[in-house]
Amino acid sequence: MIRPFLSIVTINYNNCIGLEKTIASIISQNYRNFEFLVIDGDSTDGSKVILAKNNDGINYSISEPDTGIYNAMNKGIKAASGEYLLFLNSGDVLNGVTALENFILHPDFVGDIIYGDYKFEKGEKVYPEYLTPLFFVRSSLPHQSTFFKKEVFDKMGFYDEKYKIVSDRAFYIKCFLSNLFVFKHINFPLTVYDLFGISNNVVHQEEQVVENETMFKEYYGVFYDDYKKMNQMISQLNQARRETLLGILKRVINKIKKTCYIR
Repeated sequence: MIRPFLSIVTINYNNCIGLEKTIASIISQNYRNFEFLVIDGDSTDGSKVILAKNNDGINYSISEPDTGIYNAMNKGIKAASGEYLLFLNSGDVLNGVTALENFILHPDFVGDIIYGDYKFEKGEKVYPEYLTPLFFVRSSLPHQSTFFKKEVFDKMGFYDEKYKIVSDRAFYIKCFLSNLFVFKHINFPLTVYDLFGISNNVVHQEEQVVENETMFKEYYGVFYDDYKKMNQMISQLNQARRETLLGILKRVINKIKKTCYIR
């Protein structure tokens, strides 16, 4: 059996509408050297019907209870056989039928953890070329636009399931601080991001703050307080810039652009 270049892992729980969108996006790709795995958490909303309807386009699927997002993602890692893995969870879609081809054939596609950008309803998120420990205090990388070499998980283990919301961020930090892997940015919006995931849900914001504090202390140790202070200073500096005449002018221009936005 020829090993696929890419394993696309989709996890789902009671999101049949999002699941159908994600499946349609994946099976429509003109790049075909991938396997498609769906890990469903024993959904009761019709997701199993969607899986059955698209069975021919899915290489592997299970529908059984799990203990959360990262338990499901870990099941996908264990089942995947591709050289690289991409986690495109239900609701997220690829940015057009040539998205995979454009990303994989990009001249900058080299490295162990290769991350792109993403679009959302009225804009896009572009990530930095170079990463620092402080970056991960301020933000994280997009798992839906990141290719991980399978051997990254072989060396580092799986997602830490004690974190229910921030384990993907924790995994990026663990890999970055290990200095074992090459991170590479591709300036291309690989996906269209579903803004309704758990990490963006206001219901879970307090839990996310608590998890982040615990996680940062675990990985940064005594240096976390320094990074936290640096982050606060940068926020204060940015706020001061916003209050300058130039900052006010930029906000007015952006507001005009949004007001005049044409779909």
